[in-house]
Amino acid sequence: MDIIRGQIEKIEKFVEARLDSLTWQHTRGIRPIAKKLAGLERADKSIVDVAVLFHDLGKVKGDDGHAARSAEATRRYLEKENFSRRFIEEIVYCVSVHDLPWQNQANLLTTPEAKVLFDADMIQQLSKFGVIRHIMYFQRDIANNFAAGLIKARDALFKAYNLIITENGRQLAEPGYKFVKDFFKDLL
Repeated sequence: MDIIRGQIEKIEKFVEARLDSLTWQHTRGIRPIAKKLAGLERADKSIVDVAVLFHDLGKVKGDDGHAARSAEATRRYLEKENFSRRFIEEIVYCVSVHDLPWQNQANLLTTPEAKVLFDADMIQQLSKFGVIRHIMYFQRDIANNFAAGLIKARDALFKAYNLIITENGRQLAEPGYKFVKDFFKDLL
């Protein structure tokens, strides 16, 4: 389904107003990766783009359970805006399953769009921004034991790389993975 620019801009404003700055920057960083990967995987770019925008909306109430909260908020918004039932269901599905590979359930991502959303999310973590975000996330561990905390951050980033589902995603992630390995090699 094609979505018009005005609809995307309205969604962007809605989501940006609800996310903290760090999560909004993460979401913005995923979009170009997702668009490129959607083309390579022959996924519906409109579904992927809207799913990217909504995927972390539930994080306003914390990480645990955020995918389900994000999916609920996505459904409410898209229904209120009168999008087609099929479009809504595709996006809600992508958003609701986007963290399942972290729970060893990657096999439950069955559409190209869901796989693209997940892989783009992981690829974005393998960037300078992603490293900063992980260091912030593990800041207490780093403060208590510098090396051990950095190892936790590094290992989480390595796991993100190892969870990538598509071959195209893995290829797109290679430069970022090399950057992460080199970055932590210099620190540890």
